[in-house]
Amino acid sequence: MHAPNTALRSVLLWGALLAPASGCLALKVDQDEIGQEVAKLRKEVAMSQETLTRASTLSDELEKKLAELEEVLRSNQAGLGVRVDELEGQVQELAGKAENADNQATAVNQELAEVRADLDARLKQLEEKLNEATNIPESKTELYAEADRQFKAKKYKNARRLWRTYESRYPEDAKLPEVKFNIGLTYFSERDYKAALGEFYNVIQEAGESPIVPDALYYSGLAFAKLGQCTNAIAYFDALRQKKTKAPEEYKKKAAEQIDLLKKDTGDMCLDKDKPAATK
Repeated sequence: MHAPNTALRSVLLWGALLAPASGCLALKVDQDEIGQEVAKLRKEVAMSQETLTRASTLSDELEKKLAELEEVLRSNQAGLGVRVDELEGQVQELAGKAENADNQATAVNQELAEVRADLDARLKQLEEKLNEATNIPESKTELYAEADRQFKAKKYKNARRLWRTYESRYPEDAKLPEVKFNIGLTYFSERDYKAALGEFYNVIQEAGESPIVPDALYYSGLAFAKLGQCTNAIAYFDALRQKKTKAPEEYKKKAAEQIDLLKKDTGDMCLDKDKPAATK
């Protein structure tokens, strides 16, 4: 702003000094040129002032806009921070859900593997049972031996099925009382004492002098004792001890021990104290 005023003063001073020195008046042309120069300088000064004013206004406006922009940025940063926190929370939630889904998938796969293993084991058992059911020896000796093998393997139903087959195939065979006793023994081994007693009774009634009868008597006594019917048990053990029964001395000794044991019972085993024995 100061530069145009200084130039104007310099021109005026130069004009004032020039007039006394020459001693004459300035020419009209010189005056016009000076006037034009002065006017030009004044115009430039005015324009400079306007420019400065405009620049100041623009500066003020710029400062205002910058302040507004900073405010917007601060506001946006605060909102952006909240949004970032929200996104982080959502990401963590999704990560947790993904982990849970993975854990559930692992558990399901494990469960499926266990079910598959169980099904495979059951299928194998069914295949074995099917093979056993369809694998019935043709000869008498092999049939009896296979039944005995199944019994010793504690496959009582298979053994019983094979002995039933033997019974139906060879109804007049000398081993039939032994086969019937073995059928009763499969029931006894399965703790089906009532079914076992039915088979043993048939052996006792039908076998006559068969050496298997003492076995049927002894196991009948055991079955009655297992059922808590000690009176009947004692009756069968006592029959086994009689002279007319051709039982080995070992059986008679065991029968006497069982009778002594049952008579000493105070109710832990026997459920029929003071009841009469069943008729043989």
